Amino acid sequence: MLKMSLSSLLKITLVAALSVPAILSIPVGSTAAASPDIVSGALTAPPPPEEQTVHSLAALKYIYQAAGNVSPGGGLTANVTTSTTTYKEMKSLQVDYRLERWTGSNWVTYRSDTKSKTQTQSLSAQSSWTVITGYYYRVVSTHTANDGTNSENTIHISNNVLF
Repeated sequence: MLKMSLSSLLKITLVAALSVPAILSIPVGSTAAASPDIVSGALTAPPPPEEQTVHSLAALKYIYQAAGNVSPGGGLTANVTTSTTTYKEMKSLQVDYRLERWTGSNWVTYRSDTKSKTQTQSLSAQSSWTVITGYYYRVVSTHTANDGTNSENTIHISNNVLF
């Protein structure tokens, strides 16, 4: 009887020893991954495409060109540039611009500035601001021309950039 008990014990031990790797193995299946909407390094999904309201510059009397742009400046720096050009010299030109950050649900003002110039046909403005990586940024600029009697303005929204 002792032989039979020892034999049974050895069989049970052998089955248990062979089963341990199967018990300890991690099953291969679906792995957790970032949402396909989130670009690598982004803390939010990208903003939805802008429903562009086309501001035709052709319909404007004074402003010939109006633009704003944001681009990486190295490290944590965002370089913001704007430019306004008119058909003729104006009494004053002004640009109000803001750098906006996408929160995942809406755009919020992150930084802003204003620049103006008198007796000119063109105006450029530049700013370098430190940003938080992982977010999308864009520039919204309002360009205003005044001939001394009448005023005209247009709004430009840049493409968004992930920093």
